[in-house]
Amino acid sequence: MQNAIAVISDIHSNFEALRAVLDDVRSLEVSQVVCLGDIVGYASSVQACMRAVRELGCPVLLGNHDEAACLPAPPPDFNDTATAGIVFAAARLNESDRAWIAALPRTLAIEGVVFTHASLASSFGWPYIISPEDARRHFSAQSSHIAFCGHTHKPMVWWQESPAGQVTQRTGKETMPLPPGGKVLVNVGAVGQPRDGDPRACYVIYRPEQATVEFRRIEYDIKRAKRKIIRAGLPRFTAQRLSLGR
Repeated sequence: MQNAIAVISDIHSNFEALRAVLDDVRSLEVSQVVCLGDIVGYASSVQACMRAVRELGCPVLLGNHDEAACLPAPPPDFNDTATAGIVFAAARLNESDRAWIAALPRTLAIEGVVFTHASLASSFGWPYIISPEDARRHFSAQSSHIAFCGHTHKPMVWWQESPAGQVTQRTGKETMPLPPGGKVLVNVGAVGQPRDGDPRACYVIYRPEQATVEFRRIEYDIKRAKRKIIRAGLPRFTAQRLSLGR
């Protein structure tokens, strides 16, 4: 893994954001793309996003919304907005999509780097990493020096120098050097539904040789994405939050 890798996550059926991100990726010298899951959910472009990701032929992980869209009914812990997106996606996935999603792994290791959608702290459920204590539990299960995750929709770098050491956190912005020792976890943010106050799509370029991650923020046609959500009959909040980055 010597060349730059693009790591994307949490597309959530927002094809306008995904297309802008993939156009940006193609403009760079990137050897591989890795998708950390949640291709569907919330927004309206279910088939367009599924098709675009599958055509990449890249490693893809299972996200909790992808899994939920293939269940007989939405999970009871999903809120009303998330549930509406899951019901909408489930009605638009074909049998090929469902079989493909069923075969996706929850975690993946590539040349010593671990990729996951949510915390590694549990193999059941989808734990979030929001607090230092959440990160500490994750690090107890992370065997690699570096790992990448999504799920919270907020770009972040977590670091623990030693197993008993303090966990530190930094908001993911621009290009950041990775600590040389201990364990590092990079949350790559969200392509389709950022929640850090910045409405631009977010993804990461990982450069192993330089030991850096670059958080790239990409403008996209938010107005078009919002119109499509509203026309599809999905909750208006799903559209409104795109402009807020929340």
